Amino acid sequence: MLKRTTLFLLMVVCISSIIACGGGTSKARQALEQYIEALKKSDFQTLYELNSVTQRKVALISRGAEADRETNLKNNLEEYKTLFNSIQGNEVSHAVWAEKFLFPGDSSYSITSVIVENDTESKTAAFRNRMVAKAVVKVSYPNRDTAPIYEEKRIKEATYVAVLISGEDVVRGIQSKNIVSDWLFKNINIKEDGITYWPAS
Repeated sequence: MLKRTTLFLLMVVCISSIIACGGGTSKARQALEQYIEALKKSDFQTLYELNSVTQRKVALISRGAEADRETNLKNNLEEYKTLFNSIQGNEVSHAVWAEKFLFPGDSSYSITSVIVENDTESKTAAFRNRMVAKAVVKVSYPNRDTAPIYEEKRIKEATYVAVLISGEDVVRGIQSKNIVSDWLFKNINIKEDGITYWPAS
């Protein structure tokens, strides 16, 4: 009887995990699609709400003194907006907001896969699950002039891996109720073996 009860509980846990991962995958894809579309349109408000760097600051401000909260939140938005607008050039890099050069308005993309998994690089206590979503994104650049530059060459097609983190875990050890999305954009990296370049002009 005990074995049957244990087996049943294990089945419930497994099924719950599958459902959770499936839902997480769907929501992560949706958040990434929103982020990419916002990049293509230079919709900063959406980018601000879906970016882990900006929302980490929002979460910390929201835990501060209530008297200064609104002013600090407004200043935070303006500071990041100024930084976003100041980024120039179109080279692939890891700088904050550099992803805006990867999705010009005339580019086309497809998210080919999304996997939700444990963050093995996290330093969070072992008893707490910390999930990340990793998505493979293929992007085509039909216009050489607006295509991003990598290794001093214009990209025609590229494959990237985007990483999203749980909105609840935007600040390690602090759960925030101010985050508007279940998943937040963390970073995006180019795959060296997934690049096609435009011919040199």
